[in-house]
Amino acid sequence: MRYLSKPAIALVMTALFVAAGTLHSSGAGMMSEGCMKQWMFNGVWRVQVTKVEPFMDGSQQVGWQVTESWRNGTRQEIAPGDSLLKDEVLELADGSSITASTSNSGSMSMATIASHGLAQAAQFTYVQVFRAASVNPAVKPKAVTILFDGDRLSQFKSRPQFTTHKYNYRITLDCEASGAHSAQGGSFEIPAAQGCMNQWMSNGLWRVRATAIAPVDNPQIGWQVTEDWTSLAHQQIAAGDTNIGVQQLVLANGDTLESDAGVRSTGSFGQLVQHMFAPGSSFTYQQLFLQIPFNPEKPVKLIVTFDAATQKKITYRPQYKVDPPNVRINLECTK
Repeated sequence: MRYLSKPAIALVMTALFVAAGTLHSSGAGMMSEGCMKQWMFNGVWRVQVTKVEPFMDGSQQVGWQVTESWRNGTRQEIAPGDSLLKDEVLELADGSSITASTSNSGSMSMATIASHGLAQAAQFTYVQVFRAASVNPAVKPKAVTILFDGDRLSQFKSRPQFTTHKYNYRITLDCEASGAHSAQGGSFEIPAAQGCMNQWMSNGLWRVRATAIAPVDNPQIGWQVTEDWTSLAHQQIAAGDTNIGVQQLVLANGDTLESDAGVRSTGSFGQLVQHMFAPGSSFTYQQLFLQIPFNPEKPVKLIVTFDAATQKKITYRPQYKVDPPNVRINLECTK
């Protein structure tokens, strides 16, 4: 997981601990309505709710937990806290509600999503906890509201902005979307050449292939992908001099693990970034993709990205010959 800057963290924590009544009223008239398993989109974030379950403390139910998937719908890396995410609210069938920040467990799960940075089109699934002092298991959750401070966000011109005034979400939990109603816009797949394991892919500056994937540690906390890189440049150059971007390991449920998430993953990525290639030389390394707690979903794709637009501005450096120069490797096929 990557972390927000200190000013951004302060903004997130301020937003999360505003009084529940203020939060609830701030979303009035600015709600997009949806159902379970429906992707909602506000121009920045795609969000869907996939599951609602009792939250237990031993054998006693002390609240509810909601499983949510978030996907970055912009073309830059961003965390939900950068969009000034507010406290989530769980509405119950009797008209009462539980705000996430009324308990430490709820606040911690809110902080998890608020601070989780996602690259373009990346996805992250987490469980939001709503714990209360007293819970009647017979009174079921009716809806969950996901709120942002859109007015304040508009003051931060450098951040992606919502494209609709209905940028908050109210997701009803007793209906389920299907077919055409299950998706909304945004978060387009990163354009890339398609390949398989052991297949050399070239963009005119680099030849890349993935040759193996294996678990990391026991108990497992992630995956390591063995990659071969060959320079096609006619001069000595470091990989980091060519604006290589974040790698994404895509799991079967659509979630992504990223090459710069955490110290160990970033350290392995640094081996590639800092490696100096002589013309035509090759380099093999293992890229780590870690996540705690570990997501047991099977890896299905590896996305290797490059920033050709920025590289073009550096005219004395070698250039990519393919646009876009990105590579998507299917880990379920071999050539």
